[in-house]
Amino acid sequence: MIRRLLVANVAALLLVAPGLTQVSPESAEKYTAGQELFQKRRYAEAIKTFEESITLDGQNAQAYQAMGLTYQKMRNYEKAAEAYKMATSVKPDYTGAYFALGQLQLVSLKKYGDAQSSFRKVLDLDPGFKDGKAQEFLAGAHLRQGLIYIRQKNYKSAVEEYTTASQIDPANAKTFYNLGLAHRGARNYKEAIESVSTATDLNPDYDKAYKVLGDLYKQTRKNSRAALAYEKAIKANPKNARAYISLADVYSDTKQLAKAVSTLKKGIAQNANNAKMLTALGFAQHQSKDYSGAIASYKKAIAQNARSKEAQYRISVTYFETKQYKSASAAARKALSGRYSIPANVILGDILEAVKSEGWKDQAIAHYTKGLRDRRYKKYCEDKIERIKNPMGDEEETD
Repeated sequence: MIRRLLVANVAALLLVAPGLTQVSPESAEKYTAGQELFQKRRYAEAIKTFEESITLDGQNAQAYQAMGLTYQKMRNYEKAAEAYKMATSVKPDYTGAYFALGQLQLVSLKKYGDAQSSFRKVLDLDPGFKDGKAQEFLAGAHLRQGLIYIRQKNYKSAVEEYTTASQIDPANAKTFYNLGLAHRGARNYKEAIESVSTATDLNPDYDKAYKVLGDLYKQTRKNSRAALAYEKAIKANPKNARAYISLADVYSDTKQLAKAVSTLKKGIAQNANNAKMLTALGFAQHQSKDYSGAIASYKKAIAQNARSKEAQYRISVTYFETKQYKSASAAARKALSGRYSIPANVILGDILEAVKSEGWKDQAIAHYTKGLRDRRYKKYCEDKIERIKNPMGDEEETD
């Protein structure tokens, strides 16, 4: 949106620029000739003509601004910025030049702090400039800078940027949503909930905000509120796959497994080919001990995304539970890279221990040893390795 407005304003500012200063007739004539060349898209010639206008009268701020706009069209953004700054140097109250400079800094140069300064100067000179567009762009500059801080995990600074943006534009739901994300990153959960709740108040159809609100409630162990938020996310957008999965997680955590399965089936009716949702359904069915249903769901997930390590790992667990060891081993081996590599190694150790084929002990120990890297499996793997090395009944007693 901001980029489209910038493109529209580039030509508009040049064509309707007011007579800001008294300049020599010769300079004015050259400026007018430069405008005509600009309209004909003869940008290099226009630049030369604007330079001649400035040579004739160094106080022609409009000519500097026109040079900036022309350089912008030529994608020479640094020179465009220099020209705008010269325009404001010649005429310190040149609102249009500050505005054009701010847009350039915001969209093309991505110098958000500089853009904020430029837009604030516009507002100081004319609070209602362009029907509030300067205020809108100022808020946008803070939003962009906030996003940079989020990516850098500098959540405290992101909170400051988004807070300022919310003060500039208190009716913008997206601003409060982003403020909530920044607070969540900073582990300010109360403030995060307040901010995201404001976003949903401002936009009752904001499904992403309801989803994040549910996550925050779930993170703070308020499961009933989390479920309600996820339900609102689904109502706002029946195709929000993540909301179905998260709602099912709440039901699973609270031992409402039938509801978890039902929720995911409703979601799949809206997203038939969503591999993550099919995997989640398989897991819920496994928890409900519907192993045949789980295997069927996992197979559908793998058909949609053969590279899904989670689906391969989880189907291996269900195969193991149903003593289909060959299938379990084949699936687990496909999950040996990526996020599920450690649990896949653990289940392979379990399979080898269950089958006890020739040479299984060393192989199982090798897999369990890899499981020691993750604290979630460390104790389990230590016990397994110890039992393989020192099986019960083989220990000798001494007097």
